[in-house]
Amino acid sequence: MSRKNLITISLICMAAMLSAQTQLPNSDFEQWTSTAAGNAMPKYWHSFADADCQLKGIYAWGCPCMLKNHSNRVAGHSGYGCEIYSAFIGGVALVNGVMTTGQMQFATPDTKSADNHNYTDKNNTAGHNAAIPFTGRPDSVSFWCKFVMKNPSNVAEAKFHLHGNVAYKDVSTHQSATPQKGKVGNAFCAMKDPNDQKWHKYQYKFTYYNDQNQQVSTATHPNYILVTFSTNKITKGGSNGDKLIIDDIKMIYNKRLASLEVDGFALPDFNPDVLDYELYADANEMPVITATAQSPNATVRVEQASTENGRTARVTVTHDDGEWVYTVRFMPLAQMAGR
Repeated sequence: MSRKNLITISLICMAAMLSAQTQLPNSDFEQWTSTAAGNAMPKYWHSFADADCQLKGIYAWGCPCMLKNHSNRVAGHSGYGCEIYSAFIGGVALVNGVMTTGQMQFATPDTKSADNHNYTDKNNTAGHNAAIPFTGRPDSVSFWCKFVMKNPSNVAEAKFHLHGNVAYKDVSTHQSATPQKGKVGNAFCAMKDPNDQKWHKYQYKFTYYNDQNQQVSTATHPNYILVTFSTNKITKGGSNGDKLIIDDIKMIYNKRLASLEVDGFALPDFNPDVLDYELYADANEMPVITATAQSPNATVRVEQASTENGRTARVTVTHDDGEWVYTVRFMPLAQMAGR
């Protein structure tokens, strides 16, 4: 293969990676731009250290609310997680530990004001590259958390916003159904402290919306994702020193079939996690295969062929991050009789 062809293939692969962003970058928190005390920052994530603060007095002091944490969630795992924790600003004002993929903005001491928010800085006005391109439409999101809370009744929060080509905002008082320009879908996650100081896996579904803020099944592709984690779902909630450690965020794209039918009848012993099947049929017939995907954002393609090697049906379920292929092979009835 010539060097020119290799370069062309490389460029095509790079373009495909840029055009299909279906997972969060650095979702396992192994890459850090800084680990200094008071300035710890995992790559692609932001917090108080690089916030746009327009306040004066003690509110302008800022606070160190993020740390690189040795993650021993899995035996033998030597990687890292990200720890956020609540703290007092100047020993007076309690703030939640927060991290976000967007730009943090503080414009007023009123913590419930919409002027204080995280937003996708798609034009990089703050110079922190606080915008994550994203084109996937995941069915759900999963992540691992470990709590170290002063009060076991505390509830932490994670919010995942999928949105269009706008400077989308995450305001603390917004709910999942709150209307907003450019809204495509979201997952609002409330994680109660299990009070055992162990790692727990959480999984939450995405809800999708149209331009009229009505829930829909089939969604349009977003342009960006805006994510926020907080030690408490209540602004200024919790206690000083509450900690939430996060690791391994994963977007889940369901490529399973809901049904697989042969000539209008359910395939015997069908299991959506089993990809290969054999059926017996008359040698002169090609049974018709139909199928339906579990996810409304996945597509199904059925290809049936009869060759010298036999009769086969391939059912391809395609989602935003790839595909699953189910195969049904039709064996002659004569072979069944010979068994």
